[in-house]
Amino acid sequence: MNAKRLLFVIMAIVLLQSCERPRIDVQSRGIVLPDTTVVHYLEAGQGPVLVLVHGLGSSSEIWRETIIRLARDYRVIAPDLPGYGKSDRPRADYSVRYHAASLTQFLDVLGIEKAALAGNSLGGWLAVLAALDRPENITHLILVDSAGLLTDRLPQVTLNPSTAQEERALLDALFGNKAHITDELVAEDLKYRRSVSATVLATLASFRSNPPFLDARLKDIKVPTLVVWGGQDMLTPLELSERFVKGIPGARRIVIEGAGHTPQVEAPKEFARAVKGFVRSW
Repeated sequence: MNAKRLLFVIMAIVLLQSCERPRIDVQSRGIVLPDTTVVHYLEAGQGPVLVLVHGLGSSSEIWRETIIRLARDYRVIAPDLPGYGKSDRPRADYSVRYHAASLTQFLDVLGIEKAALAGNSLGGWLAVLAALDRPENITHLILVDSAGLLTDRLPQVTLNPSTAQEERALLDALFGNKAHITDELVAEDLKYRRSVSATVLATLASFRSNPPFLDARLKDIKVPTLVVWGGQDMLTPLELSERFVKGIPGARRIVIEGAGHTPQVEAPKEFARAVKGFVRSW
């Protein structure tokens, strides 16, 4: 190889390396709430703060791929709500109000004065309550297949599975693409759900005592809002997304076809694109 060609090859390699995206290092951290509850969270990136809140029976891990994709533009933070993941499991009623208070305390302890807030399922319900309670602190609201509206159409599966058959039925309702449901996933997810069973049961029990449903309060949301929904969601059907959009002034909606209740898992690229486009547009 002559010197000129060698120089060309070296320059090409350097150019390719300079174009590679930097590796995203997701950190595992913890803080202590005022009641001494230790809350674990995942964090990566720098820039405007984006907080991701998981749903019932889940954890911060549901957001890992989202964190990696968004951390190049934002400081992304995903907590394990008390009772879940690596967070403490204090003696509490684990009601919606309890979780909402824990979320605002989490933001306060971290010293976050401004943040975009995204929530999936129960996490969306909590995100709305936070936006209503602290509109001066929440810059954007992103509701992902959110719970919180009154509905007569209840899930036809148990939300607190104790057997492999119940777990598989739940995953079948969660995923639009059934190819995601493997024996390994069933076993792994069931093991985790058994470990948080008491938390889930307490939350479900709290629904019988006047939970803070959102229907009458949607009109009071003053934060720019994006509603992201999986087109094949069997737990919170698409019609609920329409009610959120109609009820929240100026809300926008994006439907991710082929995805179910957790579009950030089934379609991470499309989900990240939707979030970036929305936050940058304001």
